Amino acid sequence: MKNYLILIGLCLVTLFSCTNNFEEINKNPNQPAYGEINAINLLQVLTMNASDRWLNHTWTLNGELIQYTVSGTSNNSYHRFVIPNTTTAGCWNWYARLAATADEMERLAIKYDDQNCQAVALTLKVLFMSNLTDCFGDVPYSEAFGNINGEKINKPKFDTQKDVYTKLFEQLEQANELYNTSEPFEASRDLLYNGDITKWRKFNNSLYLRLLMRMSNRDNVFAVGKKIQEIYLNPNRYPVFASNDDNATLYFDEVEPFVNYFGAYTLAQFASPRKACITTINMMKSPGDPRLPIYYTQNGGAWNGYPSGEPTSEIEGETNIAYINQATLGSYSSPLSFMKYDEVLFIYCEAIWRGWIPGGESLANHYYTNAIKASIAYWSSVDPAGTSITDLTVERFLKKAPYTNELETIINQKYIALFWTGFEAWHEYRRTGFPSLPIGQATSNDHIIPRRFCYPDNTTITNSENYNEVVTRLRKVYYGGDDMKTPVWWSKNAIERGIE
Repeated sequence: MKNYLILIGLCLVTLFSCTNNFEEINKNPNQPAYGEINAINLLQVLTMNASDRWLNHTWTLNGELIQYTVSGTSNNSYHRFVIPNTTTAGCWNWYARLAATADEMERLAIKYDDQNCQAVALTLKVLFMSNLTDCFGDVPYSEAFGNINGEKINKPKFDTQKDVYTKLFEQLEQANELYNTSEPFEASRDLLYNGDITKWRKFNNSLYLRLLMRMSNRDNVFAVGKKIQEIYLNPNRYPVFASNDDNATLYFDEVEPFVNYFGAYTLAQFASPRKACITTINMMKSPGDPRLPIYYTQNGGAWNGYPSGEPTSEIEGETNIAYINQATLGSYSSPLSFMKYDEVLFIYCEAIWRGWIPGGESLANHYYTNAIKASIAYWSSVDPAGTSITDLTVERFLKKAPYTNELETIINQKYIALFWTGFEAWHEYRRTGFPSLPIGQATSNDHIIPRRFCYPDNTTITNSENYNEVVTRLRKVYYGGDDMKTPVWWSKNAIERGIE
């Protein structure tokens, strides 16, 4: 597996097959400018490149947006909602690049009749494209890759988020039907599941649940509750994560090049720039959450955190501030999860709360409790300190953080469990409005936690006609513009504005 030349070669293939912008991605897939390869050969580098981006965006942006961390004392800090276009353009470019590589993997799989590779490629493409649309709103999709009916599309239109999600759901359904355990799948290229197609199928359908719940405010459009109930009641047709063994977690092995890239960071580079936020510290400290010393490292004998979004004068005098735990999160072998079992349990808990799955408060409490236990078990298993979390400790914590049959209770605990999982906590906040986060007086963006990212400046030049069209839609339909205050279509704020 640790073949340096193969990995370098695949990186070059990825570089030439994917570009930084949708406007530059669209080449004739039947006439590639590089040597033809098998679909499976793209999986290894795709997984590694994706993990690097997830780690980076988790560490830099999500933690600051959603108050897991507070960076530095500069007034131009992400937790103050000062986010330059170069930063958000990086998200756009990388998700587009990853999606284009997955699309190329799908094309090659179809060409060589590799059914499982096609399914994996679809699952990954949905993972990447869902994050792109969730960060930006309307994005190119129907014209985003290759040629359309033989016509080269260099300047793709922006599809509405409704249309993007319609396509995402279709592709998840397609992938679920394609997965075939009787067909071979090369384990040596599969860093995530070591060739276990059953687990890939579970990941696909667990991702399906995530994205269905993302549309909870649009149940009238997608019949979300009905579909979630169908998945819940048909585990043979729609298998989902059944334990932490199914998690979509990449376990790095400390041997180059298959390492967590934060391993090369010193403590000053990794932890010191992003200290613990007092919001999350207090949420975990008060009920005695046993994950607290796994997520963060105590500094000076107390659990202190910085307030988010406050002037530098408010935090410069603070001392003994906890910081994110490098041993757990930033070593060469620290794992990275795209999605975990506990999230599925929280989704089922919320679906029951909403009345989409029968069972009432008792069953909702069951899933809530088991979701928290699953999260604690996962983090305990990856804790390099080997912290022993006893059943008694967990039970004591649960008594102080009980299920209350309220959405806020569910999402607050889901927020804690989603720590270090890409942008998921930010997505959930915009969907539900929870947890209730204090907004610092030194924040920009009219003191509004960003509701979306602005499109890359380069798009205004390379795809100006379609960019102007989508900005007109943002203005007329969303009552906003290409800024961080305009909501995405599935969000709570969009519903409150009456956006159809």
